[in-house]
Amino acid sequence: KLTELAGIDPLQKQGQIRWYKRPEKDCVYIVALDPSLGTGGDPSAIQVIELPSLCQIAEWQHNKTTVQEQIRLLASITETLAQASGNPNNVYYSLENNTLGEAALIALDEYGEDKVAGIFLSEPARSGSGRRYRKGFNTTNKSKLAACSKFKNLLETGKLKIASKSLISELKVFVASGGSYAAKIGETDDLVMAMLLAVRIATFLREFDPALDQQLKDSSEPDVMPLPFIMS
Repeated sequence: KLTELAGIDPLQKQGQIRWYKRPEKDCVYIVALDPSLGTGGDPSAIQVIELPSLCQIAEWQHNKTTVQEQIRLLASITETLAQASGNPNNVYYSLENNTLGEAALIALDEYGEDKVAGIFLSEPARSGSGRRYRKGFNTTNKSKLAACSKFKNLLETGKLKIASKSLISELKVFVASGGSYAAKIGETDDLVMAMLLAVRIATFLREFDPALDQQLKDSSEPDVMPLPFIMS
């Protein structure tokens, strides 16, 4: 499947943000941030997908952007989407809250969550986990494997439409590593991780959107038919 994906050139560049499709009125959008320290090591990345089409419309990646600037970029993207959609409630955003994500949450709080257009989504607290609850999405080995499986299915069935050449390049070096998946040594997987987060957000939202639920449904998931009844 990866050999069939070619990607396209960006329709427009807004600084380092690559736009592959113009956002449209009344559409719903997901914005997912995979943060980093921004000190020249691993890059941070943002992925934007449209619902229910599951079309990638934009992405951003950089390794020297501070956490504070990452939040400002996130806010800039959500504002653009909210204006184009005509409704800020059509924009959902979140970030990975593991380790470096804590700094991003602090930066978001300092920036002002009320200044960011859209709805900040967080996964429900897990009962009995014993861990302090934090906003955003926590990536565990289990949640990563589940997201990888869903992402693989959506990509192979053509439901998720990828436009980015950079993302496709990362996917080609995203391999099994121990009991999980990661980039080959010397490569990066930040665009992939941001897309996995976007898929997790979409999976969360499917409970509230029948069209999205149908789009995300695996071929192995049976359609639940109404219970039969007996007429006497």
